[in-house]
Amino acid sequence: MLSLKRSRSVILLMALMAALIGCKAESPTAPPSGTGGGSNTSGGVTPPVGATVVLTASSTAVQVDSLVTITATVTQNGQPVANGTAVEFVTDNGTFTDVSDVHTIRTTTNGVATVVLTNSTAGVSTVTATVNNVTKSIKITFSEAAPPPPPPPSTAPTISTVTPSTGPPAGGTVITITGTNFRTPVRVLFNAGPAGTKEAFVNQATVTPTQITAVTPAINLVSTQTQAADITVIVDSGNPTEARVTKTAAFTYVTTNLTPVIRTITPTTGPIDGGTRVSIIGDAFEQPAQVFFGSAQAQVISIDFNLIIVMSPTARDTAPSGSGTVTGPVDVKVINVNSGKSVTSPVPFRYTPKMQITTVAPLLGSALGGTDVTIDGTGFNEPLSVFIGGVLAQVLRVSGTEILARTGRLASPCASSSGAIVVTNTDNGDTATAPAIYSFQFVGVQPLITSVSFTPAPAPNDVPRPGATIQVSVLNPGIGPLGTGLVRFSVGGLATTATPNPISIGTGTTTFNVIIPAGLPFPSIACTTSGGAPGTQSGPLTVPVTFLNVTTNCPDAVGISIQVFPPLPNTCTAPPPIATLTSPAQTCPTTPNLTPPSVVAAGAVTHTATITISNTGVETLTLGAPGVTATNATVTVSPNTAQTVSRGASLSYTVTVDPTAAGSDGATITFTTNDPTKPNLTVVVCGNAT
Repeated sequence: MLSLKRSRSVILLMALMAALIGCKAESPTAPPSGTGGGSNTSGGVTPPVGATVVLTASSTAVQVDSLVTITATVTQNGQPVANGTAVEFVTDNGTFTDVSDVHTIRTTTNGVATVVLTNSTAGVSTVTATVNNVTKSIKITFSEAAPPPPPPPSTAPTISTVTPSTGPPAGGTVITITGTNFRTPVRVLFNAGPAGTKEAFVNQATVTPTQITAVTPAINLVSTQTQAADITVIVDSGNPTEARVTKTAAFTYVTTNLTPVIRTITPTTGPIDGGTRVSIIGDAFEQPAQVFFGSAQAQVISIDFNLIIVMSPTARDTAPSGSGTVTGPVDVKVINVNSGKSVTSPVPFRYTPKMQITTVAPLLGSALGGTDVTIDGTGFNEPLSVFIGGVLAQVLRVSGTEILARTGRLASPCASSSGAIVVTNTDNGDTATAPAIYSFQFVGVQPLITSVSFTPAPAPNDVPRPGATIQVSVLNPGIGPLGTGLVRFSVGGLATTATPNPISIGTGTTTFNVIIPAGLPFPSIACTTSGGAPGTQSGPLTVPVTFLNVTTNCPDAVGISIQVFPPLPNTCTAPPPIATLTSPAQTCPTTPNLTPPSVVAAGAVTHTATITISNTGVETLTLGAPGVTATNATVTVSPNTAQTVSRGASLSYTVTVDPTAAGSDGATITFTTNDPTKPNLTVVVCGNAT
């Protein structure tokens, strides 16, 4: 390595000397022969001493085999050096592209010389630029190239629908295949069994991840009228991520002149006034088609290859004369209009007398439901539904002429209502409504609190108090249409909790455990304290207990009242003491209230004042030791300890103020008290000193 560096230095030195010699050989007036981007040339100028060199790179962190442009900007005294100034570039890793070597000499243009570095191995390359006695270096990091991202995982396609699902064997039908994970290039194959497998034309430009448009291929269909074909969709065709999906019998080839086939019809019966929705199941139906019940053409609702849905005509229209009463079986025939081919159903359609309701009993029942009603008439076919007064009833028994049904409950059973009785045959939709005279009347049932009881505990909890549980019995609390009912109780207007809640039985009597709530407004009553003073305490309260079924919105309209006793402890409390300042008058600082108002400072005479505090309350008044804040004086208060004042009594304090200097003097005296309205009683005394 040392010999290589020495050899490189010798070569570079020789190249530099050659460049300098070439510069001396040029005419002083000739333009420099080198440029900043040119190759090593014999031209150039003598590199200056002490030049400023700034070295930059297009990037200092690249992948291997990348090209990095390194720029040397050379100035002398803030100005670009002369054009043609030689700049020596050396790298310890990689090569310069202009010489495919580790060193090169470039010349400046406008003070700039550039070189391009590359490296086929990972590592750090240090590039050094030298101008005479000045050297600068820059480091370039070459990193291994990141491996290409793996191909996305193959996502299998799916087929949900093919529309249309039938078409002629000649092909040419444009179909839309919907599904998921479709990716071009796409191929669509039709496997038509004996007719072989053919490929459809796919417009690749219209393929989306969820839809393919294709044109069906032609098949040879000679022995049958129809041929089902499996459809296979191949996505990413020809690529490593190729995937496919097959939908069995997704498309059916049908001949253009079909002979229809009827396998069955459903339902096979209906009322004589028609309007029964009949499904005709078979094969080879094509539009347009006609359907006849006897001599009457039916209304066609829809036609598919295997199914026709029609509405049966009235029975009298099926007769050749188009009138009269027709009951019993009639033929059902389908005609494919285009081919003129027809078929008659092996199963006839039978007309039955229209359902009628003749009588109903009883016509009155509880809004809580549970009334058994007998409906007489004709044309009843099980299964069927019965609505009584707009509420679905429970069908208990059905015959052709009689129904026994049990009434349901109203959503709000405390309200009365009435409504018609309606019966519907499930199989054919035939409906009958009872005559208006047989309207059913629901009688509202109001919940009723019948009693409130309390199980006494040992004294002192042997009476109802807040937090205690009372037993409230409610007759017919009611439940909603879903078979449950949420309930709510209040005691004295305050909502409270109760169990059971919700309830599932709405009739009879249900007993609830109800908590007496806290916060009731108990009245104050007179009493005598243990010390013999008059006082007050809470007295018992008579409050209403109310019930509401939240689900049915039915309340107990009457309610009931109970007596509730106040919570313990229920102590007789006398009124608190009242601290009243009787004297001196609080006129400071406007008017002195010391006697005499003015004295000589530091003299023998002092101010005085008497503080009188009375207790106009009931309890004994407690006064703390007086707190004194003096102003320009020495102040004493006597007594100066805590005191008590009995009910109706007074206590006096003597205040002596000895001014220490001329000017205003006085004091602020503060007493702590047990008067809840005056926890601190402040007295101000003031005077003047000369």
